[in-house]
Amino acid sequence: MGIKFVHTADWQLGARFTQFGANADGLRRVRLDTLGRALSVAKDAGVDAFLIAGDLFEDSQVDDALIRATLNIFARFPEVPVFILPGNHDPNTRPGSIWSRKPFTNRPAHVTVLAEPVVCEVAGAYLIAAPLKQKISTTDPSLRIAELAKDLPPDRVRIGVTHGALAIPGKHQPNDFPIHLEAASRAVLDYLAVGHWHTWQICDNGRLVMPGTPEPDAFDQDGSGHLALVEIAGRGATPQVQQIPVGSLEWVMVTVDLVEAEAAKSSLQEKLSGLLPKAAHSVLRVVLRGGVSPRLLEEFRQWLEPVLQPFPVVQVVDETTVALLPAEFAELQRSHPLLALAVADLAQIEHLAATVPLPPGIDAATAISLAEAQQLLAAGKIELPKLDSEFFKQAHRLLFQKLQEASR
Repeated sequence: MGIKFVHTADWQLGARFTQFGANADGLRRVRLDTLGRALSVAKDAGVDAFLIAGDLFEDSQVDDALIRATLNIFARFPEVPVFILPGNHDPNTRPGSIWSRKPFTNRPAHVTVLAEPVVCEVAGAYLIAAPLKQKISTTDPSLRIAELAKDLPPDRVRIGVTHGALAIPGKHQPNDFPIHLEAASRAVLDYLAVGHWHTWQICDNGRLVMPGTPEPDAFDQDGSGHLALVEIAGRGATPQVQQIPVGSLEWVMVTVDLVEAEAAKSSLQEKLSGLLPKAAHSVLRVVLRGGVSPRLLEEFRQWLEPVLQPFPVVQVVDETTVALLPAEFAELQRSHPLLALAVADLAQIEHLAATVPLPPGIDAATAISLAEAQQLLAAGKIELPKLDSEFFKQAHRLLFQKLQEASR
């Protein structure tokens, strides 16, 4: 006997999105809308179950209003049986678990919380659940599924559901619930539904699937925005897995090098023109990089503001470093000699530590020497070769603030 179901995970409803300020509420609402759209897909497909393999919620601190809103969305689709597994963001850490909160005592009858290791019968198949009860662990949670499955009758489809990192060497943390890459075969399952990573993953000859987050939430998730529609014809049959797009937002990052400001404007205009048709459904990050003078940076940012108006959700990340033009540095030497010396010294230390070229106008002979730099750093127990790009980024940022104050 066969079964058809939807497999999703990592909704993380209630995600804060604090980096987007006033736009955070809109991003949270989008995820609820996408949940409704995913359930509609499940209804139209006539599925036997809608599996959520962990992290339905961002954490156990989300408010009751969000829980009720989520349950109301489920209530709109009574013909779609919903099975929710606690993940590492929303583990079943009783007492105090989100799953023991009052709204869940009044949840719709077709919504099941797989709060404990359990075997359920769904459309003639066995659903074997191994929920998480803590946020980190070195134990493979699929081992519990194998234990529960070993005494089941052999003639029915077996579907496992759990949450954790795929144990790919070099790509997972040892305490991140590492799941063996052949965990489905090891437990003699027809399918293992997993959640945790936010991009689509499939292994163990198509029997172990991680669908990723249905709505992207970062700029490095090329394989997100989908759900898995799964059909298994019978015990031992190869799962037929369709990757169904449901996400509504596209997260796009554009990097601009400001070394040549006019060329940067032209390049950015061209890139944004290509994004304009889908601006309303884009989350845009513009990263500013390169060495640039405070005056040119301010002029560029003033130019940038109206250019970004068509994009409702946008984040500008300034990773530029202070690089005064020769004339500007000469003026700084005249008006603020101590600040000019600090600019030269920082440039020289970065040059010595990371072989970054000295900016035009700064003479190494007038800046701090290698011996002086090592002496100063030794006093702070800092080794010159261990100064990384993040250190210089922050140092440049602080110096830039001082330059702005001095120019007022």
